[in-house]
Amino acid sequence: MKANQSNLLEIFYLGSFALFFAFNFIDRQVSNIFLMIAIFLCLISYKSLYQSMLVNIRLVQSIVIFSIFISLVGFYHNVPLHELDNYYRFLLLLPLLLISLNEQRTVLLIFVCAIAALMHAIYIYVFSEINISRYQGTSSTVITYGNMCATLFMISVYYIIFRGYKSYYNILTAIIFLFLFILTGTRGPIIGLILSLVYLGFTMYKNQKGRNNFLGPLIIVFLFLISVMTIPNTLGERIKKMTEINLVNPLENVNRSFRERIFYIVYSKELIQKHSLMGVGPHNLESIMSQSLKNKNINNIFARDHLHNDFLDISVKFGLISLVLLLFVYFHMLSRKNTEHRVLLNIIMLMFISSQMTQSQFAHHQAITFFIVLLY
Repeated sequence: MKANQSNLLEIFYLGSFALFFAFNFIDRQVSNIFLMIAIFLCLISYKSLYQSMLVNIRLVQSIVIFSIFISLVGFYHNVPLHELDNYYRFLLLLPLLLISLNEQRTVLLIFVCAIAALMHAIYIYVFSEINISRYQGTSSTVITYGNMCATLFMISVYYIIFRGYKSYYNILTAIIFLFLFILTGTRGPIIGLILSLVYLGFTMYKNQKGRNNFLGPLIIVFLFLISVMTIPNTLGERIKKMTEINLVNPLENVNRSFRERIFYIVYSKELIQKHSLMGVGPHNLESIMSQSLKNKNINNIFARDHLHNDFLDISVKFGLISLVLLLFVYFHMLSRKNTEHRVLLNIIMLMFISSQMTQSQFAHHQAITFFIVLLY
């Protein structure tokens, strides 16, 4: 009887998890509901969850230490709880360590996500009266959706090339997510795509089975870049604009995105040097930056509450110790004993870290949740 109850509970939390993932590409508010249901059901299976945490005890310990430090710095700066919410995602989502999908189910789930995303895009472009220059899907920011699509494209490529799942629907999945990623016109994920494909090619070269096909990922990189740069599209046009970056005089950049990102890098270095131990507090960053811009008489930069780079962002807000503790969490995620899926885990981490280099993922609920769930 207990075995039947356990199996039924597993079906429910697997189903809730699958619906959470799929609804990320239909309605993110609905997806959050299914995420909470999945977490609740995992907590009910507390015995199995306890065993899962014991297997990943180093990861759990590093997350607890990271969360405690964030809490201490938050208390020191009197930070409102909503400013710390996303930094607790590692801890709050820990019950999802219990969930495990086999490869067939994973491939099927990603295919369902691709179809859902495609249907949503068709609806927006055909039936919506919104004038769209860059497609942002179900996300609040276009770069979040771009990172999600690029990551699932890369996972599909992994299953096609590395694991040999060359079914038509898996290839269709890769094509759909690549197409949607290009529609977003987001440049940042290209870093992760190139790094991941090169890593995949190198891994296949080391692997005796895949040595004959190791050029596959590199050919994809070449074809992708050539296609994007030669066929008229939003992404290609935005990449070409990168030749206009003025690194000598950052404030003279015509493009607002370049101008702000370069300024944030320089400004973050200044703040880290002054507040290296405890940071300035996440709720103080925007006001401090605004005052600094006013004092320097800079009128073409907008003060923001995040720096478009998670590693600089967390160092400025919580001090350099927080960055070290975050890297320990990543290290323990990658040092799991399960070697069968290590390549996929490394690819997801490459996509995650590269996305953090061009966007403050901790400032976006959907983005940070999406990546942590994938890694778990």
